Amino acid sequence: MEKHYCVFVLYLFYSTISAKDESFIMKANIKENILNQEEGYSFPYPVYPEECTSLLNTIAQYASNFTFCSIKNAKPITLCRNCVENYSNLSKIYNELMTKVVNETTCGSLLISQDRFDVVLEYYDRITDIWNKGHCNDCFDFTNETANLSNNTIRFNKMAEDTMNCITSTYNLTNNTEEVCVRCMQSYISLDIFYKTLSKDSIGVDTICMDIVDSMNTTRSVWSKSLNCCKLRKTPEIIFLCCTGIISLLPLLFYVAVKYCGPIRDLPNVLKESRFKQSILRSVQGRIN
Repeated sequence: MEKHYCVFVLYLFYSTISAKDESFIMKANIKENILNQEEGYSFPYPVYPEECTSLLNTIAQYASNFTFCSIKNAKPITLCRNCVENYSNLSKIYNELMTKVVNETTCGSLLISQDRFDVVLEYYDRITDIWNKGHCNDCFDFTNETANLSNNTIRFNKMAEDTMNCITSTYNLTNNTEEVCVRCMQSYISLDIFYKTLSKDSIGVDTICMDIVDSMNTTRSVWSKSLNCCKLRKTPEIIFLCCTGIISLLPLLFYVAVKYCGPIRDLPNVLKESRFKQSILRSVQGRIN
């Protein structure tokens, strides 16, 4: 009896130790899984293919590069010219993410539009909106997915640079704004005319690359506000307006002169009336004869 009792006690003791060991092992496994999750592993979330997560990390880097570049080139606006490489890289890698097939499933279907937050798509759409809002594509000719400055952009940049160089060099030489206006007038007018030819509609501001628009606005501000060169064009305008006003008043002056300065006004009323009657009688007699 005592032998069976000892065996039963030993069995209970062994069961208790085994249960504690299993509980300890389970807790250790849970702790390991939690640590793995903190280190970036997927427990208890689904596992995404490494090819997709690698593309996602690259998109994050390119989006960061474009954001930094766009803010850095916000004033003066040179965003289109200086950030085109960052934007092109982001567009290429995003399209690759959307079309990359892994295990018969695209990475885009796994990572994009899976929740209402949709961070990746939101950031990409905002960057695209900034690029399109500035009509940056109009600055370039795209050949084999490579962005090169268009001929019009190169020509405008050259003309704008020549105009500003003329203004700077002439002012440093003469220290006279009127002399700057005289010497650089033709260069500025040529730049302004060419800028207007870049417009695709009657307004133009909303269809021209923003780099060019900002450059032209800066040049106009220097020309009209800083140098006050537009006053040289006021004299011909004043002469034209004065001549137009005088020509417009000539018919009115003519009728006033006829009414108040005509020779018949100085004759007595009786003479006017008798002359009127005589003219009537003569016309009547002429018809009778």
